Amino acid sequence: MAASWLLKRWCSTAATETTKGTRWQRLVNSRAGVWCRSLLGDYKEACREAVLGARERPLKASVYLGLLGGMYACYYSNPDDASFETSLLETSNRLALLSPWIRRGTSDGHVQTLVKLRNEGRLRYASLGIASLTYYTDYDSESSLYEARCSAISVPWAELPKRVLDVGFAGRWWVLDHKMKDFDINEEEFKHLPPALVAAVPASPQITERNERLHQESWKAVVMEDESNELDDMDTTVKETESNCI
Repeated sequence: MAASWLLKRWCSTAATETTKGTRWQRLVNSRAGVWCRSLLGDYKEACREAVLGARERPLKASVYLGLLGGMYACYYSNPDDASFETSLLETSNRLALLSPWIRRGTSDGHVQTLVKLRNEGRLRYASLGIASLTYYTDYDSESSLYEARCSAISVPWAELPKRVLDVGFAGRWWVLDHKMKDFDINEEEFKHLPPALVAAVPASPQITERNERLHQESWKAVVMEDESNELDDMDTTVKETESNCI
């Protein structure tokens, strides 16, 4: 009884393996299998030619590898919308610590415009792979107005360059960083100065360092020398002089 059961089990297993092998052969010889094999063969041949070309022209291969590495670095360091919002809030807080009379007008106006658009929900972010764009729209994304939902009267893509507010590349938002340059210097204050002060030449670095050193030395404590030590030194000097004369 056991021997017959084992024989049936072995026969069924062999038949199953034969069926599987037949199905695999059919799949390999089918159109999809032939297409996949030809595709893998093309990729294999392309890789072989690329290796041979790199050996024959190492300089050209190095340039291509450098470009690919640079593109990957730009893609990896491409800033997102969260980084722009973080940078915007940080710059807004830095300006809030200054008096309105000290802030630079260009920096303050640009940041205030961005903050207003953010509060209205009109800021948009677009990733280009190696770079990013921040632009504004006319309506909030959650607005239910007909003008905001109808695609027929929406703003065309040709006007996108006019609506771009910032460009993100290599982990930085370049327009925002440029606008925040010298944000604590109000240029409007210097427009009312006399011409003589406006045309004055700033001091050289050497003079500035000397003035700073003198200012630091002026805060040091005055050291008074003992008069008795000076008299003793004078007596010793006189005695040495007399002994030399004798």
